[in-house]
Amino acid sequence: MAPQLVTASVIVEWYNMTHAELGRAARMLSELAAQAASLYEADEQARVRLAQPLDLVIACESKDGSSLQHVQSTLSGLTSATAVVPRLLPIADSRYCSLKNAGAAASSGEIIIFLDSDVIPEPNWLAVLLETFASPRVSVVVGNTYVDCAGPSAYPKAMALTWMFPLRDPSNQLTPSTWFYANNVAFRREAFLSRQFSDVAGLTHAAAKLLVERLQRDGVAIWNAGGARASHPPPNGSIHFMMRAIAGGRARAFLEPHPKAVNMMRWMQSDIGSVTWGCKQIVLNGSSVGLRWWQLPVAIVFPAAYYSLRYLGSLLSTLTPGLMRNRFDL
Repeated sequence: MAPQLVTASVIVEWYNMTHAELGRAARMLSELAAQAASLYEADEQARVRLAQPLDLVIACESKDGSSLQHVQSTLSGLTSATAVVPRLLPIADSRYCSLKNAGAAASSGEIIIFLDSDVIPEPNWLAVLLETFASPRVSVVVGNTYVDCAGPSAYPKAMALTWMFPLRDPSNQLTPSTWFYANNVAFRREAFLSRQFSDVAGLTHAAAKLLVERLQRDGVAIWNAGGARASHPPPNGSIHFMMRAIAGGRARAFLEPHPKAVNMMRWMQSDIGSVTWGCKQIVLNGSSVGLRWWQLPVAIVFPAAYYSLRYLGSLLSTLTPGLMRNRFDL
């Protein structure tokens, strides 16, 4: 059987590089180029082939000279990669979703893939995503993003168990899903461009949730490809940890239009439950990510701190919405 021929665009925002390390983006681009070369040069035995070089669009803020310089230096290593056509897309609006939407609008592929600048795909990630679109019923596919917990430290291991992302999925199954994160997801071109991410000030990472709700209303199924795995770093340092937690609480407050007193009690119950769940995860499943028994007391501190800060973010956003709306925007 002849391989499926596809054209694809990968959209990378440079927004997250404000908090991540430039080395991660370089590793991501290197891995992406290698996978594109494999699919572009694949033989007739392959299940999928790129019909033309991968369209790589890197969207960044045009006003930020240091970001432009970083992008250009990172892209310099790809200029000789014949299986990738890298394009730098500077835009005036630096917000996370604006960068993604602009990148998609400027892309050319029939399949649009969003990959964040701090996320590193595992080998075969690109092939798995593209192969799923062989079925005409598939319009949206989410990959398995998990927290990179390599190394001896208890911190990334605790975050891998208790933060927003699931653990690494060892399966290669395609299953129905009811959610996705915007850092590792693919769309048929029309499925995305007719909807796009809602670019709401102060709700950066809630845009994926809003798009999921729109897709569900429109009857568009979301699929999870377990084999499309990619690693995400934990929050980078104490300041970023604090800001991510508070930003999550702020987004929750702005998205839930219930009476203040009702919300405050619900959020408190939810976050106490999250701390309890996180502690159980660490105690019961710590060994699955390499936590040692003597690291357990330290590891428990991280979910307790994170979900306490998330509650604080919701509380402040309810009491002082004007003050919080333009702060902790990440």
